[in-house]
Amino acid sequence: MSKKRQPKTAPDIISAPAENGNVAVPVAFGYEDMLSELEAIVAEAEIRLIQETELA
Repeated sequence: MSKKRQPKTAPDIISAPAENGNVAVPVAFGYEDMLSELEAIVAEAEIRLIQETELA
Protein backbone atom coordinates (compact mmCIF):
# COMPACT_ATOMS: atom_id res chain seq x y z
CA MET A 1 0.00 0.00 0.00
CA SER A 2 1.47 3.34 -0.96
CA LYS A 3 1.44 6.40 1.22
CA LYS A 4 0.19 9.70 -0.08
CA ARG A 5 2.58 12.53 0.65
CA GLN A 6 1.26 15.97 1.32
CA PRO A 7 3.24 18.94 0.06
CA LYS A 8 5.49 20.45 2.68
CA THR A 9 4.41 23.78 4.05
CA ALA A 10 6.00 26.12 6.52
CA PRO A 11 5.29 24.95 10.08
CA ASP A 12 2.84 26.97 12.11
CA ILE A 13 4.30 28.72 15.12
CA ILE A 14 2.27 28.17 18.27
CA SER A 15 2.92 30.00 21.49
CA ALA A 16 3.13 27.69 24.47
CA PRO A 17 2.73 29.21 27.93
CA ALA A 18 5.80 29.03 30.14
CA GLU A 19 5.77 27.61 33.66
CA ASN A 20 5.68 31.03 35.31
CA GLY A 21 3.15 32.38 32.80
CA ASN A 22 5.28 35.42 31.90
CA VAL A 23 7.04 34.24 28.75
CA ALA A 24 5.61 32.40 25.72
CA VAL A 25 7.95 29.95 24.01
CA PRO A 26 7.38 29.43 20.26
CA VAL A 27 6.87 25.79 19.32
CA ALA A 28 7.12 24.62 15.71
CA PHE A 29 5.49 21.26 15.06
CA GLY A 30 5.32 20.19 11.42
CA TYR A 31 4.15 17.11 9.57
CA GLU A 32 7.40 15.19 10.00
CA ASP A 33 7.50 16.03 13.72
CA MET A 34 3.95 14.77 14.20
CA LEU A 35 4.75 11.58 12.27
CA SER A 36 7.83 10.95 14.42
CA GLU A 37 5.83 11.49 17.60
CA LEU A 38 3.11 9.11 16.44
CA GLU A 39 5.69 6.45 15.55
CA ALA A 40 7.25 6.81 19.01
CA ILE A 41 3.85 6.46 20.69
CA VAL A 42 3.07 3.31 18.69
CA ALA A 43 6.50 1.82 19.49
CA GLU A 44 5.99 2.47 23.22
CA ALA A 45 2.53 0.89 23.09
CA GLU A 46 3.91 -2.20 21.34
CA ILE A 47 6.62 -2.56 23.99
CA ARG A 48 4.04 -2.17 26.76
CA LEU A 49 1.82 -4.85 25.19
CA ILE A 50 4.75 -7.27 24.92
CA GLN A 51 5.66 -6.68 28.56
CA GLU A 52 2.07 -7.20 29.66
CA THR A 53 1.79 -10.49 27.78
CA GLU A 54 5.09 -11.69 29.28
CA LEU A 55 3.82 -10.97 32.79
CA ALA A 56 0.51 -12.75 32.22
